[in-house]
Amino acid sequence: MTMYKNIFVAFLSAALCCAPAMANNCDNAMYRRYNPDKCASDLAGDGFSFATTAGVASGAVALIGGAIALFGASSSDSGSDGTSRSTLPTYTMVGGDVDSVHLASIFNTTNYNNNASQYNDIRVAYSLARGYTGKNSYVAVFDSDNTTSHGANVAALAGGTIAPDADVNIYTVARSHYDFDSFNKIGDTIRTATSDGANIYNFSWSMDIFANQVYSRYHMEQLTDHNFIGALTDATQKNDAIFVWAAGNDGNSQSSAMSALPLHVPELNGHFVNVVAWDSETGELAYYSNQCGITKNYCITAPGSNINAPASDEIIDGTSFAAPIVSAAISVIREAFPYLKSNQITALLFETARDIGAVGVDNVYGHGMLDLERATRPVGAELVPLSNGTTVPLQTARMSGTIAHNVKSENIKFAFVDSYGRAFNANLNDNIEIKNRGIGFERLRDNNETRMHFGNIEFGFKNSELLSSDGFLATDSQNTITFIGLNNEFQLGNTTLFGRTTIGTMNPTASTESMINGFSDIMTGSITMGVKHNNWTFTIGTPDTIIGGNMYLRTPTGRRVNGEYTFANHTIDMTTRPSVEISASYKFMTAGFVDNPFGTDELYFIAKTKLQF
Repeated sequence: MTMYKNIFVAFLSAALCCAPAMANNCDNAMYRRYNPDKCASDLAGDGFSFATTAGVASGAVALIGGAIALFGASSSDSGSDGTSRSTLPTYTMVGGDVDSVHLASIFNTTNYNNNASQYNDIRVAYSLARGYTGKNSYVAVFDSDNTTSHGANVAALAGGTIAPDADVNIYTVARSHYDFDSFNKIGDTIRTATSDGANIYNFSWSMDIFANQVYSRYHMEQLTDHNFIGALTDATQKNDAIFVWAAGNDGNSQSSAMSALPLHVPELNGHFVNVVAWDSETGELAYYSNQCGITKNYCITAPGSNINAPASDEIIDGTSFAAPIVSAAISVIREAFPYLKSNQITALLFETARDIGAVGVDNVYGHGMLDLERATRPVGAELVPLSNGTTVPLQTARMSGTIAHNVKSENIKFAFVDSYGRAFNANLNDNIEIKNRGIGFERLRDNNETRMHFGNIEFGFKNSELLSSDGFLATDSQNTITFIGLNNEFQLGNTTLFGRTTIGTMNPTASTESMINGFSDIMTGSITMGVKHNNWTFTIGTPDTIIGGNMYLRTPTGRRVNGEYTFANHTIDMTTRPSVEISASYKFMTAGFVDNPFGTDELYFIAKTKLQF
């Protein structure tokens, strides 16, 4: 059976989308099918279709439906199920990381302007502005060779403007417009590409039956070849390959047969993207494009109409040319996040696609329009990986001004990850908020001090929020300062002049959910001078200030190709400028003002007394 099938396939016809392979006769159904631009007035009533019944034996179906065709554009829309084909919605929320001047420089290039409408639909300017050009991706295009319009343009779109640095190579499977290799030989060609290191496989052709007419893996192997199916599954295991397949150009409510592969070959789940074509001019599914149909859960939409051919002087249409646009997008994702597995990449493309048509995943557009802006920015929960192997939410860290300034002065870059584990660069300064110590509250609590006096010398302990911080830079909320102080008083009649100087040390610790890796011993100092007269007290001084010591940060910087996180070590000098505190007290009431060099100034009022019974 296999030998008979292969001999038969060798004589089956395939048509290029734009090459005048048949007689210029719009009465010819095959000619109309692959040259819709030349036969636009004859679209109505084109009844070219393939019909089978459930009672046809699988071998017969293999013979009748085994024709392989390169996808150009199909003229028939008779297969539509009447589902509403909504226009593309406006999507305005874009990443603020992209500079408008840089975007403008991309918009103004000739290559971009050649197909600006199509590139704007998938918002490729944003991925380019973020520096992603498809480096280190290998796209294998299984097509006619690069001397033909079809093969040359499919290959050019698989790299080109979207992924200019991708490695794109054509693996010839069609020897002429109508002469395809057998599926057995195509399987061998796929194995060659796998040996060459290809990790993205583009197919812009299929058989002339539809996805819902394939019933099982055995049936798929009968339609194709055991070696062909085996070559596909081997590529997933060896190269973590992703297969991008054009949905076909029959205007049908179902995609073509090859698009059904993951439904019957489970090894391809997560490794397969079916592509339908969008018309950027009409703002809906291209009239010739098959719909996603039963492939909707792994189907996406991309521009495929009115494309200025990058490799020839013509306008091209077809799901043939929507598919390599998706292949190029996958190159971009593979370069940007090389540690992602294929199932993560395909899931990412589907999740970030812009919803069009019916809400959610639908039979026409699948997951919706490919969107490289959304696909190259964070998705879902944003987390900070820590060196202990855990992650914590990325949220603004509120740090005491006494230490926030020192951390921010280092202008540290770090990485966070999204729900796909993709690492994105960020500036630590943008995620730090300076908060005041709250000197008034410290005075109200008397700093929880314990003192021992020996003449004018004192020893003691007190709790301090000098290093208070939370979020992914969290420290223990309170730290103990061990201090020694010197007190002096001078009496002038009813007036007392006084002064107090302290030197202390503290051994702060960081939270286990923090990028702070530890501290050296921290030295502190404070000076207070004042005057007492009757019930009045006036003071001026500097509250506890760090006069020496270091903080150690271990910040995530990204991920290696193998997925391992990388980190950088930073030593922060904690010495800081002191605040200045001025206060006035009358009996049990105190008013104070704190001039903070970093953060906002503080004004406090305290009424503090004891009740006796």
